[in-house]
Amino acid sequence: MNSKHTFIAMVVFCVVSVGLLGASVFFGNQLLQSHSKKLTDLKVEAAVTDAQQTALTQAKKDIETYEELNNIAKQIVPQDKDQARAVREIVTIAAQSGISITGITFPASNLGQAQPKATTTEDDKEGDSETKKTTAPAISQVKPVDGIKGVYQLELNVTTDSSQLISYAQLIDFLQRLEQNRRTAQITNLSIQPNPSDRNLLTLNMQLMIYIKP
Repeated sequence: MNSKHTFIAMVVFCVVSVGLLGASVFFGNQLLQSHSKKLTDLKVEAAVTDAQQTALTQAKKDIETYEELNNIAKQIVPQDKDQARAVREIVTIAAQSGISITGITFPASNLGQAQPKATTTEDDKEGDSETKKTTAPAISQVKPVDGIKGVYQLELNVTTDSSQLISYAQLIDFLQRLEQNRRTAQITNLSIQPNPSDRNLLTLNMQLMIYIKP
C-alpha cells in the first residue's frame, strides 16, 4: 500500500514537473519573442536614424556645393547690370597683360526718355471683335538673349591707348585672360591696327558682349 502511494506520488510529481517545464518553456518563448521584437524595432529605429543622419549630412554637402555653384553662376551671369564692375574687371585684366585701356563705352541708353506709345490696330471686318497688337518699348542698353528667359546681353566697346602700342603676345595673353574670366563674355568684333613703322606692335579695338540677369 505504501509502495502504491509512493508510485502515485511520483507520477503526480512527474506530471506536475512536466507541466511546470512546459509552462516555463512557453512563457520563456513568449518573453524571448517579446524581447526579440523590441530588439528588432530598436535596430530598425537605429537604421532609420542612421539613414536620416546620412541624408542630413549629404544635404548639407549638397547645400554647400550648390551654394558654391550658385555663387559661380552669379559671377558668370551677374544678377544686376553693374557697368562699373564690368569696366573694372576688363581694365584689370588688360593691366595684367600690360595693356592700357583708354575707353570702354556702352550703347546709348533710353532711360529718362519718353517711351513710345503702344500701337494698336483694329479689324472690324465680318463682325469680328476688336483685335489689338501692342508694340513693347525697347529695353535700355540690354537685349534679351534668344532662348534663355531672363538673361540679357550688353555690348561693350573697348579701345586701347594709341600712344602705348601692344605686342601680339600681349594681345594673346589678354584674350586668354578674358576667356578664363568667370564673367561670361563673347568677343563679337576684333580690330587690330599694326604700327606702320613696326608691324609687331599694334593698337586694338574690340567689341564684347557680356551677359547679365537683372
